[in-house]
Amino acid sequence: MRLWRLFDPRSLAGRTVWLLVGGLTLLHVGSMLIHERTLHGAELNAFEAQVTDRILAAAGTALMETEDTRPQAVAALSLPGIALSWQRERPEWPAAPAGDAARELQRRLGPRAEVAGRDDSTLSGRLRVGDQGWVRFTVEDPPAHGLPENVGDWLLVAAMAFGILLASIPVVGWMTEPLRRLSEAANRLGRDPRPAILSTSGPVEVRQAAQAFNAMQARIVRLIEDRTEALAALSHDLRTPLARLRLRVSFLPEGEERTRIEAEVREMEGMVSGTLAYFREGRDAEPAVRADLAAILQTLADEAADLGHDVRYEGPDHLVLPLRRVAAKRAFQNLLNNALAHGAPPVSLALRVAGREVVVEVRDHGPGIPQAQRVQALQPFVRLDPARGGGGLGLGLATAQRFALAEGGRLELDEAQGGGLIARVTLPYGSMAG
Repeated sequence: MRLWRLFDPRSLAGRTVWLLVGGLTLLHVGSMLIHERTLHGAELNAFEAQVTDRILAAAGTALMETEDTRPQAVAALSLPGIALSWQRERPEWPAAPAGDAARELQRRLGPRAEVAGRDDSTLSGRLRVGDQGWVRFTVEDPPAHGLPENVGDWLLVAAMAFGILLASIPVVGWMTEPLRRLSEAANRLGRDPRPAILSTSGPVEVRQAAQAFNAMQARIVRLIEDRTEALAALSHDLRTPLARLRLRVSFLPEGEERTRIEAEVREMEGMVSGTLAYFREGRDAEPAVRADLAAILQTLADEAADLGHDVRYEGPDHLVLPLRRVAAKRAFQNLLNNALAHGAPPVSLALRVAGREVVVEVRDHGPGIPQAQRVQALQPFVRLDPARGGGGLGLGLATAQRFALAEGGRLELDEAQGGGLIARVTLPYGSMAG
């Protein structure tokens, strides 16, 4: 499947990937924070216990020493990060503790102590030793709670998130591949006459959906085939009496009555052929081949001009793309006939490439079709007599629209500048075109 779908939050695959990456990353960060808090809590508890024991030990030592030896004895108990000193007089120091570490140390030492935090990295205080004096202490860099400050920890989080992303791509792709195949098969349904049988593998729900789709597709194909066969049989049955009627008309004397009857027979034959072609459009077995669309349009324009119509072609000399050639010629012939029958000269067939699309415009200079009736005009067996004349079966535009939809494109009706109608067919033109 396309890689970009795995990162598009609008798709199921993209949402699953980002849910995995975001959820597992948050879980890891939360676990790391809990670990850090627990670890720092244990470290802080051990450090404060050590500081408390050392300060109390310094106070006990001071009671056992003489006045002259107390300063040296207390200072000798200092440790890295814990500075101890003896003072006979009460040192000046803030009495109120500040911060969690200062309050915890205050609680451990008891009411004889006064502890304050100078800043985030230093605790200072004093402990009264009876009437003899004071043990003054300074604690540097006590452990603190909070977010991890080590850059390596956050690099580990980023590496873990990236690893989850890489691991989730094949997993999510494997999970959503059956849904993608189902979507593509549903999109081809009605365009490709050959049904795409889905593989009934994967999770139970996906297998059930694939089986239901295959059964539905088989029923639709059978229904279409039955209808087409019925119409083909009807067409064959009608051709025989029409042929006999044409033969009998040929024995009539030349005149207006014979001309009218021959015209009626030709119209009936056209109706039968047009109806059958409409129902077969997009469902025959014609494969898409590399066809020159420009040559097809030029041929149609030249043939119409040879019959005396004012028709011209505008566009490149060659434009090759995958196309059902017979269906394309039939669709654009219908649009050209529609313009010649209901519009006014001159009629133009214009071809151009617009990005990844091919645009064909058939324009006439007739009365056009009101905007409110354009959607209706594309329906089969609809003839807009007041706007476009009363002839025809009403299948020309509908057949062209079916061709455009079967090719993955669209047919639009638009008003031409200066009057007239533009029938615009847009077809895909991607990397397969040449």
